[in-house]
Amino acid sequence: MEGPIGIKQIAKLAEVSIGTVDRVLHDREGVSKTTRQRVLAVIKEAGYKKNTVASRLKLASHKKIKIAVLIPEVTNNWRYWELPKKGINKAVDELSELGILVTYYYFSDPLSFMAGCDKVLEADFDGMVTVPFFKAESNDLMKRAKQKSIPVVFLDTEIALDHPGYFICQNSHHAGKVAGRLLHGLAGDEGLYVVVNLINAKGPHANNKQRESGFREFFRENCTGKDIEIQTVNHPLDRSFEITPDMESWLKNKRPKGIFVTNSRAYVIPEILRKYGIDNASIVGFDLNRENRKCLKDEEIAFLINQKPEYQGYTAIKGLFRFLTEKDASELYVDISVEIIVKENLYTEVFST
Repeated sequence: MEGPIGIKQIAKLAEVSIGTVDRVLHDREGVSKTTRQRVLAVIKEAGYKKNTVASRLKLASHKKIKIAVLIPEVTNNWRYWELPKKGINKAVDELSELGILVTYYYFSDPLSFMAGCDKVLEADFDGMVTVPFFKAESNDLMKRAKQKSIPVVFLDTEIALDHPGYFICQNSHHAGKVAGRLLHGLAGDEGLYVVVNLINAKGPHANNKQRESGFREFFRENCTGKDIEIQTVNHPLDRSFEITPDMESWLKNKRPKGIFVTNSRAYVIPEILRKYGIDNASIVGFDLNRENRKCLKDEEIAFLINQKPEYQGYTAIKGLFRFLTEKDASELYVDISVEIIVKENLYTEVFST
């Protein structure tokens, strides 16, 4: 059959009423098994596709698709989460006429994460976007969400959970290996290397651990038989970065140094290097926040790895909307590419959909 087919044509071909076709399309009761099979056969043969946009426009005025977003609080020490929010808000703006409503909740530790989950699950939400920073609490969330048939999409990090979930994030282990290759290219086999984790009260997040694991694996795989020295510094996120006597001695060593910051706060390191007069250290970090961009432009950071946080937020909302309206989950598991940003391509990188 040429051209798009509509419900009227399906009804005519199946020799049923338009109302019967509508009930089959929406999987409602009131249709015999034989009739349902006949209508479905006509739909399949004719290649009919439901116009979900038109359907949502009709429903938008009185039925909203409600999505909860539970993310870390944005603080002076942790402004990264402004970036996923920009992507989320962009998606909401694009879908506003189709009837979508996003409500934000925030957490700062496991207790406030669970309190946020309680609020979401007690309310009437159709879907949820959050971050799996705490494994036990995320497992509890997935168990309860499954009982209520609420799809959960995780941003930023992928971890193994008891129940399958949707993840939109970068492979942190692969990103760590890329950082190792970049710094090895600058500091070489004679270099001293340090991994800087800025941590909360429960220690490094899962993605920080995965990135460090990948970083160390690069050197194991590519520097066999060579004495590569790698130190790890775990520093509390809520305190100013301080240098220990051992760290000061290491920094003042004449050998070239490679510093890998496993989160978005690489910009705290150049100031320390200036303070101690260190000019033979190269830094690799994550994300294009304002402070990191300035350090990259000023050549105080060598490379930034972009995990596209705005795109993560944008895709989570668009993917959830598609899943809730079309039962299509194809956009809810996205592996973000490991994108390397240098001074020369800093301004060509843009958030695109």
